[in-house]
Amino acid sequence: MSDTMSEPQVTPSPLCEKCGSADVSAMSTTPDVIFWWCAVCGSIWGVPTQPMPDTFDPDMERVRATLQGDAARLDHVAPDLERIAACVLIADDRGRYVAVNDKACELTGYSRAELLCKAIVDLTPPHAIDVYERLWDSFARTMKQHGFYKIKRKDGSVADVKYCAYTELAPGIHISFITAS
Repeated sequence: MSDTMSEPQVTPSPLCEKCGSADVSAMSTTPDVIFWWCAVCGSIWGVPTQPMPDTFDPDMERVRATLQGDAARLDHVAPDLERIAACVLIADDRGRYVAVNDKACELTGYSRAELLCKAIVDLTPPHAIDVYERLWDSFARTMKQHGFYKIKRKDGSVADVKYCAYTELAPGIHISFITAS
């Protein structure tokens, strides 16, 4: 055996996102996600194997910087939202959408007016509501989140997406950047 061989990379076990237990084990792995199971509470969750970038492009960073600390600036970011290559969904503390870009409309099949009458949970497939609730709770604690999610479209089909979300850019304003996975 050569001295130049490296040890295999091992992904450390996370703590359970629901109960905090360290008694977790990997259930399965895809190229993008490791799924973990908690022996204490039975929770199942996925952890991306590759971190998502903090920003996808300069327009995203400009939107984040413009909104930082001032929800009243929401009107000022509308032109930047349309230049972003990803879907942009901005929600309030209740998870209701307050701003979206055209790409979000294209992905979901809803018009802007329809999306602005919806909440995150409305775009969540019924079988994934418990996942949404755990992610929303975790999001409130961590202030930033990225991973994989399923979005229910207007026609009932489901889209697998990657997301990167930031909480409290301004009081009560949370932003998600989404791309199809």
